[in-house]
Amino acid sequence: MSIEHSLSSLFARTAHGIQPGLDVTVALLEKLGNPHRSLKCVHVAGTNGKGSVCAMIESVLRASGLKTGLYTSPHLFRFNERFRINGREISDPVLEQLIADVEAAAQGLTTRPPTFFEISTAMAFEYFRREKVDYAVIETGMGGRWDATNVIQPILSVITRIDIDHTEYLGDDIEKIAWEKAGIIKSGAPVVCGPMPVEAEAVIYKEAKEKKVPILGSDEAVFFQTLESRRDDQLLNIEASGHDYPNIRLPLAGNFQIENCGIAVAALEDLADIEGLRLQMKRGLESVKWPGRFQLLQQKPPVLYDGAHNVSGACALAGTLQEIFPGFGNGFFFSFMKDKDVAGILKTLKPSVGKAWAFTLSGDRAMKAEEISAIGAEIGMDIEPVGAIQPALDWLEAGKKRLVCFTGSLYLPEELKKHGFFK
Repeated sequence: MSIEHSLSSLFARTAHGIQPGLDVTVALLEKLGNPHRSLKCVHVAGTNGKGSVCAMIESVLRASGLKTGLYTSPHLFRFNERFRINGREISDPVLEQLIADVEAAAQGLTTRPPTFFEISTAMAFEYFRREKVDYAVIETGMGGRWDATNVIQPILSVITRIDIDHTEYLGDDIEKIAWEKAGIIKSGAPVVCGPMPVEAEAVIYKEAKEKKVPILGSDEAVFFQTLESRRDDQLLNIEASGHDYPNIRLPLAGNFQIENCGIAVAALEDLADIEGLRLQMKRGLESVKWPGRFQLLQQKPPVLYDGAHNVSGACALAGTLQEIFPGFGNGFFFSFMKDKDVAGILKTLKPSVGKAWAFTLSGDRAMKAEEISAIGAEIGMDIEPVGAIQPALDWLEAGKKRLVCFTGSLYLPEELKKHGFFK
């Protein structure tokens, strides 16, 4: 039971909340001997797509024979998922020791107590140092400028699409949020920037100019031809920086993943130039795994999960459903955290919704099903509060050419797993 006890103690730190700032992380890492300074890092920030981009970058580096570390958040099922070496999540015994070592370092601090994410980030850097990875791919938790991961000096910074999210911490307009994300840009490290609203792009490019670093727009550097788009993958021709990558079978569905792939390819090509690498782009992209993003859980009749939890993600979800499942009656099963723009998400998805249910996830941050239903009523959407997923599955089986999409929270897969999905 020791790993459970260790994790319980670590998760108790979530009571400290989110406290942006780098002083505590710097002090904690100093106690550990500054493990982050020995790492070659690719640092990825953004509102949407950053996890997928991290997964693609890591997969290509690993396919090219390099030892990789991957740090992402949140996890879908197990905390171990956040820390990966060569695609494999950390084992329980190694995790238990790592928690003990970092918690011991935290005891000697004269600062405020480190938060859950500050401890987790220090663990990632220490783990990757011990494992002597060639490259560490680091995803920000939230924002960028004051995110605990932003103590690193990366060899490359990557910023994916920016949109409104986490407004209580990052600001309530696109420029403020972009300014926070742009904080990962460091002198001496080139930047790759994904497609995004012009207001956000202007902020990113201004920061790069001030730091005197080159910046590359992925949509100017990488071009795609979609040969085939299916329910769980797509066949692509990719052209980038004079290199052609024909007939790439990307095992991630949806047009939004093509955008993410473009960002990853642009970043990898930049990294290859900086580091003198010979990359196995095709092998790496074709073997990438990133569950939880427009993931087909059941073929017939279709059951989907998508982690959309902001308006931009909802917009991508609606477009992908129309692209891949035209003419289907769409049932939506919603769960949300209280800090999300639920009205905005529901308004975005409303034209796609044929039937809808709401479910209360566990935890203090979860929005009640009845609250979701009430917000739906305000915008003219009928959402039935339910205590289980079965009503949605019964509706699915009762008609033809129907699908059910579970969405709204990255914490929903835990509930779905209880019913045999995500095996």
